[in-house]
Amino acid sequence: MMETGRKKLIVLGAGQAGLALAMKWLQRSSLQADVVVLEKADQVGGLAASFEHEGLIFDYGSHRLHPSTSPEILTELQNLLAGDLLDQTRYGRIRLFDRFVQFPLKPLELVRKLPPAFVAGFLRDSLVKPFISRGTPVSFADVLKNGLGKTFCASFYFPYAEKLWGLPPEQIAAVQAQRRVAANSFWKMAAKVLYRMPGLKRPGAGRFFYPAGGFGQISRVLAQEVQRLGGSLATRVQIDRMEQRADQGWTLFLHNGETVEADYVFSTIPLTVLTRLIHPVAPATVMQAVEALRFRAMVLHYVILETDQFTPFDAHYFPQKDLIFSRLSEAKNYRRAVEPRGRTGLCLEIPCNPDSPVWNQTDAEITAYVLADLHKAGLPVRCRVISSFSKRLAYVYPVYDLAFSDHLQTLEDHLSRFPRLIRLGRQGLFVHDNTHHTIEMAYKASECLDDDGRWSGEQWQRHLTSFAQNVVED
Repeated sequence: MMETGRKKLIVLGAGQAGLALAMKWLQRSSLQADVVVLEKADQVGGLAASFEHEGLIFDYGSHRLHPSTSPEILTELQNLLAGDLLDQTRYGRIRLFDRFVQFPLKPLELVRKLPPAFVAGFLRDSLVKPFISRGTPVSFADVLKNGLGKTFCASFYFPYAEKLWGLPPEQIAAVQAQRRVAANSFWKMAAKVLYRMPGLKRPGAGRFFYPAGGFGQISRVLAQEVQRLGGSLATRVQIDRMEQRADQGWTLFLHNGETVEADYVFSTIPLTVLTRLIHPVAPATVMQAVEALRFRAMVLHYVILETDQFTPFDAHYFPQKDLIFSRLSEAKNYRRAVEPRGRTGLCLEIPCNPDSPVWNQTDAEITAYVLADLHKAGLPVRCRVISSFSKRLAYVYPVYDLAFSDHLQTLEDHLSRFPRLIRLGRQGLFVHDNTHHTIEMAYKASECLDDDGRWSGEQWQRHLTSFAQNVVED
């Protein structure tokens, strides 16, 4: 039974945002509230989880903690991970013009490895840019072409954008480039390159943090801390619907027939899924917006090879549309792990839609495509393939098409009618953010609830305005 006068706080989703929010509340002994985290999956972490397969630790794609993480968050994670948060040097590559260029970019290598015509075209674009009058950018293509010129865009950003989000760059909203591409102008790109040069390096440039037990170890230690502090955490929980009570609290109806009462619900699940759960069903205009607002899906294809190491690089990026995958990561390299010997695991990220052919293909069919494209990309597999398997994620990248802002506003207007239903996190807010951004959201959200369980919507709105300025770090 809940103590009289205490609030019951329900968090939907045990990803890093939901778990960090619950932890920060529970650290406040003065807070008069019971905290419950509900997760649909069988483990915590969401997209940032890890899992073990045949003795190897895998993530759901490539994840890393950026060095621009705030000192408060970084210190807390270091303490929770008890020495397991490794400080690593980034060592990735991008495939451009049938050759690999190191990433993060190095100026001398760019000049040395890329075709002279490309370098000349990029420099020409940057020199003539100040003399070209352009209107207000409407699309992703406008922002990047205005900022970087057509040479670099045509070779890298435009094909990569179409691969990631499934739309031509002319049909992607301008804000996608402003929020998702940190170096979206010549001067920003030049600054990023310069700040990686000896003597000019910013603290943390070319580095990242990564847990020794896989990226999902962050979520696991957060979950352990939530439970240690007295919070409740349940996995494999399926919610069929939720209804607002007369006092503006909520009743959640679970698939197993149970009900859960809440004074506040804090949701980190996709906002389209959340809207469908609310009963009575929203008006037709709202449900039309739900259908129109889309997430890009992804097939993660894992290949286990009989070798200690496939390449020394942590990640490879492939903007070319003739290759099925957009990124390759080798999990052992993120931790500089030696064990297990004689085998390594690759993760190949294949952006798609749930109605794309690859979504329904067998593991054997996908493996054949992947091996052929690795050979085409100059990374032939010359050792034995021990096994392969796939994971499918329906909600990965928010798709900002040219009409998305109207649809998003329709949903936000509808959900704002429920003052005790608060959304946060990447999927809850339909945003592109790094891990440190989502954890910071959780920290700020925790501060908006006072010790008596009163929520400050005004304070949260100020934080949301600030979050809107976040730009994804490469």
